[in-house]
Amino acid sequence: MKDIDISIIVVGYRSEKTIVPFLDATRKSRDGLNKEVILVDNYPADKCVELAGKHPLKPKIIENSENVGLSKAFNQGYKISKGKYILIINPDTRVNGSALRLLFDFAEEHPVLGAVAPMLLNENGKIQPSVFMFPTIWNAIKHYFFGVKHSFNKYYPGNKTTKVDIAVMAAFLVPRVTINQVGGLDEHYFLYYEDIEYCRRLHRFDLPVYFYPKAKVVHIHGASGNFSGHLNSPLLASAKQYYGSSYFAVLNSVLWAGHKWQVLLRGKRFRD
Repeated sequence: MKDIDISIIVVGYRSEKTIVPFLDATRKSRDGLNKEVILVDNYPADKCVELAGKHPLKPKIIENSENVGLSKAFNQGYKISKGKYILIINPDTRVNGSALRLLFDFAEEHPVLGAVAPMLLNENGKIQPSVFMFPTIWNAIKHYFFGVKHSFNKYYPGNKTTKVDIAVMAAFLVPRVTINQVGGLDEHYFLYYEDIEYCRRLHRFDLPVYFYPKAKVVHIHGASGNFSGHLNSPLLASAKQYYGSSYFAVLNSVLWAGHKWQVLLRGKRFRD
């Protein structure tokens, strides 16, 4: 049996409307690779699993009886995967053209690799900022008080291959040997910050993360989210987990002061 080049692991949550277009685009991908698709579904109340099971791609399916979170679900999928490379990808994405082949070839040419991420595009074709620097207190100060571009928020690094601190995990290719070395996703993170923590871990192992814009993936940002407000979102808990209570408190103070400073500056400019 031919070895599998890429295991595509997609975690579903309220993905009934996105899973079939995702699978259709993956099936049409012009890559010539031997690949498998693994769906780990965290929302048993919709028809995502039923629809995926009927699709011609015939993905392997793990159906959880409850939402176990993104990190744990990915790790479940990884345990049954067989590919040389693992593509972590959202169900609200569409693989564009030969993106899988481009990511695969890039990884083959870089034996020392943490991860490689494609350019993300909105549905209208507009580029979606998808990389950022580590969100530290110092980087927040540089952004809000010294006007240093790209020091804190997501940005687009330009149309060239670039080493970055962090790439979002909407589409994120990792060699199996890398996961075996540094481990899977940290299951302390239910949702959010798992990409930041993982990229930080990769850098600690001196494994670079690349932004590779030749490969393109459409990302319908936030299509699977369903939180009524910030306090109901896992974002807050994940942030506290990542930073620790003391650092989190200081960073929040810096962000609050920075926002007030920016408002003041805008007021001064307006009066001038």
